[in-house]
Amino acid sequence: MATINPNLYGHFAEHLGRCIYDGIWVGEDSAIPNMGGFRTDIIEALRRLKPPIIRWPGGCFADEY
Repeated sequence: MATINPNLYGHFAEHLGRCIYDGIWVGEDSAIPNMGGFRTDIIEALRRLKPPIIRWPGGCFADEY
């Protein structure tokens, strides 16, 4: 057995606005606290999790970009 590179593990981030847990992107003009349009509470949660990779948009939706 070999060691698995931790960079293989990451997170998908949904881009569906408020469809799932109010989304990650709210836009810079939102009343929700944000940094460059991304919710600051999500940014702080990701800092605590320390994911090596974040794919945004995640999943099949990335095929559209």
